[in-house]
Amino acid sequence: MKIRAKTFIVIAFMMVFTMMAALTSSGLRTGTTLPVRVTGSSGNQVINPKDGTKPIVKDETVYALLNEDGSVRSVYVVNHSKVLEDGKYVDFGSYKKIESLSENIQPKTEGDKIIWELKKSYGDFYYKGELAGVELPWTFNIQYFLDGNKVQAQDLAGRSGRVEIALSVTANESVLPYFRERFAMQIQVPVNLNRASIISADGATQVITGKTNTLAYTILPGTSGSYRIVMEAVDFELESMSIGISAIDYGNVLSSEGLGEGIGELSKGIEDWVEGTKSFKNGLMELSNGMGLLTSGLKDLSTGSRELHGGMESFAQGYQQFDASLDQVSHGSKNIRDGLSEIAINGESILAGYQQLTQGILAQLPGEAEKEQLRMLAQYAGSNSPYAQAGNMAQSLLDQIAGLEQIYQNLAALNAGLGQYTETVSRLSEEYKGFDSGVTALAQASDQLLEGVSQLEDGGRQLSEGVSVLESGMTEISDNMKELPSHAQELIDGGLAIKKGTDAAISGIVGQEGEDEEIASFVAPEKGLASSVQFVIRTPAIKVPEKEKEAPVQSIGKKSFWQKFVDLFI
Repeated sequence: MKIRAKTFIVIAFMMVFTMMAALTSSGLRTGTTLPVRVTGSSGNQVINPKDGTKPIVKDETVYALLNEDGSVRSVYVVNHSKVLEDGKYVDFGSYKKIESLSENIQPKTEGDKIIWELKKSYGDFYYKGELAGVELPWTFNIQYFLDGNKVQAQDLAGRSGRVEIALSVTANESVLPYFRERFAMQIQVPVNLNRASIISADGATQVITGKTNTLAYTILPGTSGSYRIVMEAVDFELESMSIGISAIDYGNVLSSEGLGEGIGELSKGIEDWVEGTKSFKNGLMELSNGMGLLTSGLKDLSTGSRELHGGMESFAQGYQQFDASLDQVSHGSKNIRDGLSEIAINGESILAGYQQLTQGILAQLPGEAEKEQLRMLAQYAGSNSPYAQAGNMAQSLLDQIAGLEQIYQNLAALNAGLGQYTETVSRLSEEYKGFDSGVTALAQASDQLLEGVSQLEDGGRQLSEGVSVLESGMTEISDNMKELPSHAQELIDGGLAIKKGTDAAISGIVGQEGEDEEIASFVAPEKGLASSVQFVIRTPAIKVPEKEKEAPVQSIGKKSFWQKFVDLFI
């Protein structure tokens, strides 16, 4: 709030430039040749021992009238000095015309030397001098447009449409730099709201009083400005633009109302900011190191993911072969199941046939009584008995019966083994059906698993590609992070430079408080003694010409000081 209030005070000072109050300048540019410092509006009046003259220490107000395009038409200077005692007073300036505004006296001129006979009774003494061929410290350029077409200023009078005014202020390098480096400027453009409405006026502060909207532009020392005013006009007219220029006393501004303390806090804040930036730099270095480690880890991860993807790809190919083999196994298992089932069925048929054969043989065998009779008869075999032939036949029958019995026993044993085999094959066939179902389910599950393996292989490929992209991005980020600490150091160096420059500038400005400062005279920079200098500049008004009227006859008499003062603006 204090800074804003002080800024308002400075702007307020610039708005009263037409007053001839004494203002203190803020210092000089190094290397500029200027007169010895004088104190107050009366100064330290030292008598010249050669001719007994005293130097005039004056307040210098420069009145300039510009042409419509901003070029200089005429320049007057009003010099004010307080007369402390009677005597001869000398001033300097190359004037083509000199006129006293407060007393009916004339000076004596010797080249650029102006000598006045002044009396203490005059009190405040004013005189006006008209300068010839003088340049102002600033160059003004004004252009006018109507509906987008460039026109002369007076061609706008009474016109309607879109009016634009382009105004620029730049430094005049051929004039003493003291003024443009130490003087601030305010430009005021009064717009009659009955004749124009403002569409845009960037950079302007607008103040409406009655039917007038005053656009104010402020240009600080050492700067330039370009502005454009756009209006919608009806019967356009414009009063004179006024430009006030005066020195700014930075020392008093900064050293009053605690502003200096605020600047000190700003310096301390910059110092804290620098320390914080140092910590920030250290953090960036740690972050850069961490990013380096992360990037290295990502490189390893990228290598691993590529190897993983290669392994997954080989595994997928191997599993495809395994799945194809499972299909073949499932088909073979089905054949085995069918074969076992057929063997079980055929074994039962064979077993039944053998059992029938065994029963048939058993049915043909004689009983024990019959075999006993045959054995008794077989005793006569090979004898000379008449029963020898019958005995041979009985013996033959006994041998055949023994063979059949042996066959029967073998068939019985075979039937027992074949029955066991058939039962085992049947059971194996039933059990193999479960195994075959498992093989079939395994083949089906393997197909699903193969699909999952394919998806897993795709996921491994995407993981490898993603990690590769991440590694590339992190490598780039890590490389950029390595540069950040150096940029942070640039911030630190810049902050230190700002603090150093701020401390030096504030010390230099505030340190001037109470010190004597040299003030340059605009009229005679190397000879004139000025306690203040200010500029009041205006442009011609844009008016619709009035019909010529018969001018009233005026009596010619001595003009008062204020009449002469008013004549400066006509």
